[in-house]
Amino acid sequence: MQIAILTGGTSSERSVALRSAENLANWIEIAGYKSTRYDLPNDLWVFLENQKQYDLIVPMFHGKYGEDGQITAFLATLGCKYTSSDFSVHALCMNKYHTNLIIETIGIHIPETIFLKKWGSIDTNALPYPRFIKPNQWGSSVSNFLVKNPEECQNAISSITADDILIQSLIPGREFTVWVYKDKDWIHTLPIVEICPKNEFFDFEEKYNTDGSNEVFISLPENIQKPLEEMSSKIYDFLDCRWVVRIDWRYDSENMYFLEVNTIPGFTSGSLVPKMWKKAGKNEKEFIEMLLY
Repeated sequence: MQIAILTGGTSSERSVALRSAENLANWIEIAGYKSTRYDLPNDLWVFLENQKQYDLIVPMFHGKYGEDGQITAFLATLGCKYTSSDFSVHALCMNKYHTNLIIETIGIHIPETIFLKKWGSIDTNALPYPRFIKPNQWGSSVSNFLVKNPEECQNAISSITADDILIQSLIPGREFTVWVYKDKDWIHTLPIVEICPKNEFFDFEEKYNTDGSNEVFISLPENIQKPLEEMSSKIYDFLDCRWVVRIDWRYDSENMYFLEVNTIPGFTSGSLVPKMWKKAGKNEKEFIEMLLY
C-alpha cells in the first residue's frame, strides 16, 4: 500500500504539522507500509502529478488552510481516498463559536460565551474575570490568553487582528481531553487524560515543548469517566466525524462543559494521540489499519 502524507501549510502551526507528519511516517514504516510526504504549497504540483499512485492520502495540517476543510475538499474533488473527516466537519469544528452553538442543541453544557467580530467592541463587564480570550478559527493553542482584568482583556483582544474572537468564562475545576475514533462501524474512546498545566493554562509551549508531565493518564471514578466517554462519543457521531478527534472538557464537580473539537490532532512524538494509543495496548500497525476504514 502506498500512502501520501500532505503536510506543512501556511498557518502559525506549520512547524507542528511537519513534526506530526514526520512521526506519522515513522509509524507507517513500522507498520510495514510505504509513505511519501508532500510539503504544501511547495510540493503541490509534484503531488498532483503522482496522486493517482496512492491508495490513501493523509492530511496532516494544523490550523487554517488545512485543518479547516480546504484540503479535504480539494482531495474529494480529485476523487482521492483520504482519511479524516469530510470537509464540512472540519469547516464547522474550526469555527469554535458555531460548534458551541450546535453542541448546545444536543443538551451539552458550554461555557458562558461572547462572540466578538474583528475590530468589534464589548462591554468589559459582560463576563466575570478571569476569562479566556482566543481566536475563533485559529489553532487551539496559539494566541490564547487567560485575562484577569479589563486592561489585560483589551490587550489580548487587540493582539488578535486577523480573526473573530471568542471570549469565554473560566470554568473552575478540572480539564480533561478525550480522544475518539471509529474502527469499522464502532466508535471507541482512548484512555482519558487530565490536563494539569504547570502554568495557568495549557498553552502552546506546554502542549508541544514539554516533557508531557502535565498530561496525566488518570483512573477516574465512573461518575466522571462514563459521562466523558458517552458525551464525547455522542458528539463524534452527531458531527459525523472520522479518524481520531480530540474533544476537550472542563468539569466543575457538577457539570461537564464542552470546549472544542480538534479534527486533526497533533501527532508529534510528544503528542497525546500516539501516547494514548500505546496506553490502550495498541500498536502502530493497528493504528494505520484503522485509517483504512
